Formats: sequence, C-alpha cells, structure tokens
Amino acid sequence: MMDETDQAIERSKKTVQDTTNVGTETAAAFKAQTEQMSQVVNELDSIHFSIKKASQLVKELGTQVATDRCIMAVLFLIVIGVIAFIIVKLVNPNNKDIRDIPGLAPPAMTRELVWSAS
Repeated sequence: MMDETDQAIERSKKTVQDTTNVGTETAAAFKAQTEQMSQVVNELDSIHFSIKKASQLVKELGTQVATDRCIMAVLFLIVIGVIAFIIVKLVNPNNKDIRDIPGLAPPAMTRELVWSAS
C-alpha cells in the first residue's frame, strides 16, 4: 500500500511538473502573441493615418481639378467671344451696332496719295 502511495505521489509530482512546464510554455506563447498583436495594432494605426492623409490629398486634388476646369471654361468662353467679335467685325466692318474694343485704335482710314507732277 505504501508503494502504491509512493507511486501515486511520484505520478502526482510528475503531473505537477508537466503542468508547470505547459503553463510556462503557454505564458511564453501568450507573451509572444501579445507582442505580435501590439505590432499589428501599431501597423493598423499607421495604415489608418496613411489612409486619412491620402483621403485629404484626394479631396485637395479634386478641388484643384474643379478649380482648373472652371478657369479653363471661363478662358474658353472668353476666347470664343473674342473670335466671334473678330469674325463679326471682319464680315461687316461698318456695323455700328457693335462697338469697337475699348483701348484699341479705331480702324485706319484709307489714304490716297496724290503726286504732283511738278
């Protein structure tokens, strides 16, 4: 009976030792996983910051493109207006309903040169 008790105690000691080893290995694995999760969280924060910054840049580029297109549309309308004005003046230069462009000289008068034969 004593031998059985001694064997049971030895088995119990071995079981406790095995359990302690498994606990130590589990704690080490948990520590490694915790560090890995911490790195993943840091990377996610970095990615979130990059996405936020990229979103702001896309918004800024969108507003710049819209502004550029508006400016180009206004310039296009101005060029079309000037071309239309020039065409109308070329087709009918004596039309008094269309005013000359301010700041430009009036059309030159045609001059005839008279040579005297003296």
